[in-house]
Amino acid sequence: MALKSTKKLEKAMKEENLEFMKKIKSNLTSDLLKKEYREINKNNPFFGHCYVATETLYHYLKDKHIDNDFFPHHGKDENNITHWWLQNMEGKILDLTSEQYTSVGKIPPYKYGRRGAFLTKNPSKRSLKLMEKICA
Repeated sequence: MALKSTKKLEKAMKEENLEFMKKIKSNLTSDLLKKEYREINKNNPFFGHCYVATETLYHYLKDKHIDNDFFPHHGKDENNITHWWLQNMEGKILDLTSEQYTSVGKIPPYKYGRRGAFLTKNPSKRSLKLMEKICA
C-alpha cells in the first residue's frame, strides 16, 4: 500500500513541478531582461530569459527538495551568447527557454555546455521578481 501512495505522491509532485515550469514560462516579461536582449526578444519571446528562468527553476526544485540532482549548466551559442539550463548527471536537461533556438531552427548549445554556478547563492533580484509574479 505504501508503494502505491508513494507513486501517487511522486505523480502529484511531478504535476506540480510541470505547473510551476509553465508559470515560469508564462511570466517571462521584458522587465526581466537585460537591456541588451530586449530588441531581439521582441521577435523571439524566450530570448534572453534563460538565466532567470533556469535560476528560478533551480531554487524552486531545491526549496521543494525535489530533483536535487539538477545543476546549472551553460554554454556559448554560435553568436557567442551564453545559454543556461539545468542538467543532471545522467544528462537529462531541463531547459525552459530552448524555444529561443528551436523556434528559429537552431539547436541549443548543450554540446558546448559545462556545469557552472549562478552569480549569487540566493535567488537574484530578477529571480525574486519572477517568483513574485508567479505567486501573485
